[in-house]
Amino acid sequence: MKKLCIAAKYLFVAVFCGVIGLSFLVYNLFSTRFSTDKHENRLRTQLPQTLQSDPRRLPQTLNLFMVDNAPFRFQLTWVNAQLDYMLFGTSQSQKVLPGKDGWFFYKENEPEARPLARYQGRPDTLDSLAALAQSSAKLQVIHDRLAEAGCTLVLDMTPDKARIYREYLPAGYPIVSEENRTDCLAAYLKSHTTVPINWRCSLLRSQARLYPDRLLYYKADGHWNALGALLSLDGILEELNLPTRLPTEYQLTPVGTLTGDMAYATSLYDSVPDETCWQISEYETMFPADSRTVRVFGDSFGEEYMPFLQCRFAQARWERLENFDASLLDDPDCQILILECNERNLDKLLDIVENF
Repeated sequence: MKKLCIAAKYLFVAVFCGVIGLSFLVYNLFSTRFSTDKHENRLRTQLPQTLQSDPRRLPQTLNLFMVDNAPFRFQLTWVNAQLDYMLFGTSQSQKVLPGKDGWFFYKENEPEARPLARYQGRPDTLDSLAALAQSSAKLQVIHDRLAEAGCTLVLDMTPDKARIYREYLPAGYPIVSEENRTDCLAAYLKSHTTVPINWRCSLLRSQARLYPDRLLYYKADGHWNALGALLSLDGILEELNLPTRLPTEYQLTPVGTLTGDMAYATSLYDSVPDETCWQISEYETMFPADSRTVRVFGDSFGEEYMPFLQCRFAQARWERLENFDASLLDDPDCQILILECNERNLDKLLDIVENF
């Protein structure tokens, strides 16, 4: 009996090793059919990287290599993601929160941004009066220096999706205050500086409620669509005394589909429907051409409205927010400079402003 038990244990180990080894063999023989390259948004741990790591970290690095390169990793992850979402309404991603009716939002564990706490208007997310005063003084200096160089500064703060479509958030995130951190900053800047401020959260929120079928943001992506970008951009153009149209006067034309970044982050790209991408019909002929040059320093939200600026101005170009520095104050190389940041990047903007 004892020998039989020992033989059974050896057999179990042999079968286990055989299954693991065979799975690696089958997976690599048919790797093109099982490829996950298009679903990965990062570089996976490679064997040379593992073998060259610090010997003290070799067990941890080897574990990462095995996890990243395990056979059928994508297929098993996909099945697990479907079960989590369909049965429990949860997400595998640490950054994405599934909402109602197929909507997705960023979670609280973005420590710098704290998107849900900011959305709720929690007091611990607000800036002190001293911080507001310092930021406003710095922005006024930037505005005045650019004006001396013949350039108009506009500050554009873009609202996060949760502010505009908050009815689709899951239960458990009550509004503590209707006025959140960005509202307070915008109000303070408008009353203490001469810097043109664009903050169109109220307009976008009202449009989203009045016309629920004319989406302004993607349901499974962190960004707004072309219509949302244009309605916010119109606030900038109005600050510059340029003509715009009523939101309902813009006609939409479909130009393809998009699989949202949140759908990829949650491994739900095959079960979450692709979303329609829109363009504004005949926008290029709506308004007279402007001979000025525009530079936008911002994040991906500002990048989304660049096609409209390029239609209206002689030249318009987008650059990353962190590229904005003091050397531009004397030679901005444009007549209009837009500083844009989404709410969740507000700290990045204020840190940059602190350097002036």
